[in-house]
Amino acid sequence: MTVLVREFEEADREALRQVHVLSRRATFTWQPPEAHQASDFDECTQGERILVAHRDGQPVGFAAIWEAEDFLHSLFVHPAFLRQGVGKALLDRCADHFRGTATLKCVKANVNAQHFYLSQGWTVWREEADPDGVYLLMAKSFDGKALAP
Repeated sequence: MTVLVREFEEADREALRQVHVLSRRATFTWQPPEAHQASDFDECTQGERILVAHRDGQPVGFAAIWEAEDFLHSLFVHPAFLRQGVGKALLDRCADHFRGTATLKCVKANVNAQHFYLSQGWTVWREEADPDGVYLLMAKSFDGKALAP
């Protein structure tokens, strides 16, 4: 089945809230399930460009970009649709919105996400920490220039 990616519409909000919660509960196993709430989607995507992946007319994933900094803030796929090309389709569409070198933070404990981003050509720049834990700052050039941290 084909994955279609389009811009966010308000009608997507409730489905994407659920995708966000279910994905985080399935992959952020180091956090208690109750740490993830539907309202987190609204907070995490405020002011960002949101791209929505659909299969058979149903939202199954999303990416949120902070365009001012070419920063991929979020990419989440419903657990039932992992390893079916949804994440790749979202990343491919994100590329349309990056002007130079894009960055993202990948939680170090999320090894599957690390492997996914590396397989899509992202590079680890450095390891850092914030109040949420240790993460990898990853980057990818979208303007043909060499990466320079």
